Amino acid sequence: MVIMPFFKKKVYDPGSSVGKYKIIRLIGEGRFGVCYLVDFNGKEYVLKVIKSKAIKKSGNKIIFEEEILSIINYPLIPKIVDTIKDDKIYAYILEYKRGKTIEDMIFGDKHIFTPDEIFNIGIKVIEIIKYLHERNIVHRDIRVPNVIINGDEVYLIDFGLARIINNDKYIPPVDFLYLGHLLIHLYYSSFEKTNKKSKPWYEELELSKGELKFLRKLLELDDAYRSIYDVEGDFKELKVVQDH
Repeated sequence: MVIMPFFKKKVYDPGSSVGKYKIIRLIGEGRFGVCYLVDFNGKEYVLKVIKSKAIKKSGNKIIFEEEILSIINYPLIPKIVDTIKDDKIYAYILEYKRGKTIEDMIFGDKHIFTPDEIFNIGIKVIEIIKYLHERNIVHRDIRVPNVIINGDEVYLIDFGLARIINNDKYIPPVDFLYLGHLLIHLYYSSFEKTNKKSKPWYEELELSKGELKFLRKLLELDDAYRSIYDVEGDFKELKVVQDH
């Protein structure tokens, strides 16, 4: 059994150091950790400091992220390169992937995603899910703040909720639900509301029959997907139909 230390929350200012890593700036804060951009020997990394309240609430479950990241080697997922653990801090050092989250692009930049962009993002995320599921890992948190875009590159971050698939609580279709909601966010980026009365997404969005069927299956509103390979095949078929 791993005993996790409890420590007071500390904010690291630019210019301060955590071990051998120098703080450049705060990147953001999630439910489990606070992320900083740091420098070591002229190279930039991400320092993810796990929140004390997350440790108190989740206990030893908090180590799953570190364990899972340690067995992942995929270019679209930041690698874990170091850990810092003592009586004052529990943190890890991750590869820094440049770009913006989909959340920042939609709500900050008001970016409107084109059909080609939506396909590129969707197929890259599906590739990541496929890689994870082939290794019996389910991410469980594929949301707009956890997907980074840099040109044509797409990265998936934040493995705080990731678990080993056990075919009970942690099952592959959970990721399909998240993928469906992610794609709906992308479609909504070009939506212009003309009616004061809100409608469900499947009535508001101008979707083809194929897109509607695909999203409804992802969200388990109709016959649900059980395999990422079926998801991939149907999504690629949408692109073929779209191009004709």
